[in-house]
Amino acid sequence: MDNLVKNIKRNMWLRAAAFIIFGILIAFKPAMMINMSIQIIALYLAVLGVYNLVIGLKSHQKGESLNGGTILGITELVGALFVLLFAKALLSLLPFVIGISLLIHGINYIMQIRNNRRYVNISPVMNYIYGALIIIAAAVMILNPFKSLTALFAIFGWLLIIMGIAEIFGTRLFKK
Repeated sequence: MDNLVKNIKRNMWLRAAAFIIFGILIAFKPAMMINMSIQIIALYLAVLGVYNLVIGLKSHQKGESLNGGTILGITELVGALFVLLFAKALLSLLPFVIGISLLIHGINYIMQIRNNRRYVNISPVMNYIYGALIIIAAAVMILNPFKSLTALFAIFGWLLIIMGIAEIFGTRLFKK
């Protein structure tokens, strides 16, 4: 049982360190980390593609017909090229789609406030401000999608830092 607790605590420390390190990198250099992530994914797909292609070609040399390994290898190499060439464009569409969703939600929220006003003594001003902030955030995401993506990625970095700090505090649960 003591071994289990030690392993859990060690894993929590490792997770905390990874969260904090990656969080700092992502929070302060989001564009660089987006590019690096794209390159790592493309490299991973390319390595898998070459591996599967070699396995498939070796099988073909042994007299087997065109097999799944060859087809998978070619598909992974094409996927790696696709990721390398088009990932940034596809990622910049993400904030646009989120922005459209937020815009619809913000407009719907304000309309619901106007239509469902039941209590006369409760001011709806804060609800209108909330709806307006959602609409403003949506407009920013729609009009400037790539910078919105880096901002979202930076926020993700800060969340990782917070999660790392929470993991550190979580190790106190396993004090012995």
